[in-house]
Amino acid sequence: MSTDQSPTSSGPPAGETPEPSGSPAFPSNAFAVSVGWAVIGLGLLALVGALAIARVFLVPVILAFLLALVFSPVCRAARRRGIPEPVTALGIVLLLLLGIFATTVSIAVPASGWIDDAPAITREVERKLRVLAGYAEAFTEAGKQIENAAESATGGAAEAGADEPVKVEVAEQGPLTTIALSAPLIVAQTVFVLILMFFVLASGSLFYERLVGVMPTFADKKKAIQIAYEIEREVSRYLLSVTTINAGLGLAIGIAMAVVGMPNPLAFGLLAFALNFIPFLGAIAGVAISFAVALVALPTAYEAFIVAAVYFSLTAIEGQLVTPWLVGRQLRLNTVVILIAVAFWAWLWSIMGTIMAVPLLVCVRVFCWHIPALQPFGDFLAGRDDRSVR
Repeated sequence: MSTDQSPTSSGPPAGETPEPSGSPAFPSNAFAVSVGWAVIGLGLLALVGALAIARVFLVPVILAFLLALVFSPVCRAARRRGIPEPVTALGIVLLLLLGIFATTVSIAVPASGWIDDAPAITREVERKLRVLAGYAEAFTEAGKQIENAAESATGGAAEAGADEPVKVEVAEQGPLTTIALSAPLIVAQTVFVLILMFFVLASGSLFYERLVGVMPTFADKKKAIQIAYEIEREVSRYLLSVTTINAGLGLAIGIAMAVVGMPNPLAFGLLAFALNFIPFLGAIAGVAISFAVALVALPTAYEAFIVAAVYFSLTAIEGQLVTPWLVGRQLRLNTVVILIAVAFWAWLWSIMGTIMAVPLLVCVRVFCWHIPALQPFGDFLAGRDDRSVR
């Protein structure tokens, strides 16, 4: 009698590797991908931390190189006409130094007068705002009642013989104290920027020659020089265009301030020129400053609102019509990305970060478009109407 026994072996078929018992099926490359993203995230956090810690050194260095990118075409054009790069670089540095000095004096002289007259200015502003809205008196009366109640409570406790601890309040540093303490650092950084920019411009094409020399292959050399020249072209074109627009805006605001009867219209024009280098926030600061000064300088608060409206109208025309028409096709950046970049660099490097945010974003976009692995990120930075998006 023969019995047929079915095979009870549960072993894997030939040629297959058995999976460990009790271990879930997990793709081997998923863990590697997760680790890779974790490493990238930690690297970005470390980079942001390094940028924040080294900002005193990095801000003037990056600003000097950005200015060198702007004026490098000028130095090359002068060299073709027989003028050596050091001579052109020295002339550019002297002109910048003269412009900084003239702007500082034009703004500092009226500002010092306002600081000296600060108590009188404060009383004048309070008086005009009280005429405009009757809430100031109510707030003042409420504050006096609170102070009287606190004094009476303190006096009663003193009469009762209660030992109250003495409260010591440390006054915070005011804005003038902060500016005075940071002035030596600002002057030192400005001098460093001008000196470094002079040496970069005076060296001519030495930087590009060294950049090409370190590349291993001819294709890499060609790619590196293409990226360098395109970054120089884009940044210089953008900054020169924005500088021209800001100069026109400063001239228009100076004339408008003179027409409406504001004092020191030249100072307002220079202030508008400087503030408009800060995207979005510069116009808001200019409107606030013009309104505050007009409250003191003009007879009524309504005239101060007119001054603020004039300033806002001119900046709105510049921001919505002039700049998009002249710079929009050249900039080719996503507006939302620009706003995020300005906020990020303002948080990281304060005012200088807001000024350098857009030029740095232009550099990143050009670099991404020349690196195949980074082209999707470069396309993400581009604007809607940019036909060069790949």
